[in-house]
Amino acid sequence: MTSRPGAPASLTPRERHRLRTREEILEAALAVMATHGVAALNLTEVARRVGLRQPSLYQYFSSRTAVYDALFERGMWEHLDAVAAAIDAAPAGWPAVRAALTATLRFSAENPVLAQFLFTRAVPGFTPSEQAYAPSLRQYDLVRAEVAAAVTAGELHPAAASERGVALLVAITAGVASQQAANDPGPGGGKARFTPLLGPALDMYAAYFGQDRPADWTPWPPVA
Repeated sequence: MTSRPGAPASLTPRERHRLRTREEILEAALAVMATHGVAALNLTEVARRVGLRQPSLYQYFSSRTAVYDALFERGMWEHLDAVAAAIDAAPAGWPAVRAALTATLRFSAENPVLAQFLFTRAVPGFTPSEQAYAPSLRQYDLVRAEVAAAVTAGELHPAAASERGVALLVAITAGVASQQAANDPGPGGGKARFTPLLGPALDMYAAYFGQDRPADWTPWPPVA
């Protein structure tokens, strides 16, 4: 499982109150984004929802960008936890890859506003900090390691473990998730219109990168 940074074991009542208030602010920010749009985060409305005056909110977050960054970091840790748990529960290699990508799709379907923020460039000009982006890199490394394990086990051709091979897996999952969000938004899991398409898409990926391909096979045709 993952190991995310947490609060110190011993906190003063004042520190605990501060952490609770920060979490309340982030939850209120998500609610505002759900109502007005991911890019339309209004800190005056956020402050009102948590019972603060806007100047007081700046004692917890220095700016609107800081709120976005904290939301991004928290969301990416939640996504990483979901993917890591799915991998831990599945056999290594291709089953773990499928489990990880299914967990990502489920996470996106169950958290549509957060997923839009995390996985698309929904906020013009916002770039997450290095700290906030770190869980995303760890999640990518987990999936890439399982693709490599699938190659070692003879389940996939070595080209699947290349940067482009793993990127294709990400693109497949993102494509299904974006179609689900655009055409049938809201939590749906396996009963939704588009989420069940991930399984067949991964079957096609596994067939394309089958171990029976020649060792010198090039999966990327030249661009005309």
